[in-house]
Amino acid sequence: MESWLLFAYQLPASPSTHRSYTWRKLKAAGAFYLQNSVCLLPDREGLRAQLAGLQAEIAERGGSARLIPMAVKDKAEEGRLVADFLAQIDDDYGEFLEKCGDLHAELAKERKKGHLTWGELEENEAELAKLRAWLPRLEGRDWFASPKGGEARRGLAACEEDFRAFEAEVEAATGGPGI
Repeated sequence: MESWLLFAYQLPASPSTHRSYTWRKLKAAGAFYLQNSVCLLPDREGLRAQLAGLQAEIAERGGSARLIPMAVKDKAEEGRLVADFLAQIDDDYGEFLEKCGDLHAELAKERKKGHLTWGELEENEAELAKLRAWLPRLEGRDWFASPKGGEARRGLAACEEDFRAFEAEVEAATGGPGI
């Protein structure tokens, strides 16, 4: 049986930036929203302290928050919760894989147009860097080891391989590595 953390908060209506900041922080932590301002997370190392910090920030912004450790005794309900978490992270991994596809498509387009330039290489390297930074954040909130995580890792590896090939093509087209 899993241990859970229920996090419920209330913030003043204005400014709305406080509510959106809190929502972003909780989504980045992998929270699953049960309803507005009420979310659930598995009780994991470091997460309780992170939520306690957010609880203090909410209080500083004129709101209130409760962090309640709990257990779900109904195995079927707990199974549904785990499935909800997996569906949520699978959506995130799906978006990541779409962006991997976008990078492959961009490299293919540049190859087809013959745009084998250092500028194109630099632009696509920046996109690859975004993917490299994004995947660890996704993995950090993949609480139940979704199989899509492996697919995402393979997707990033394929992007890196495609980029290395593009880099070699740029070097060949321009007469050597750039300085």
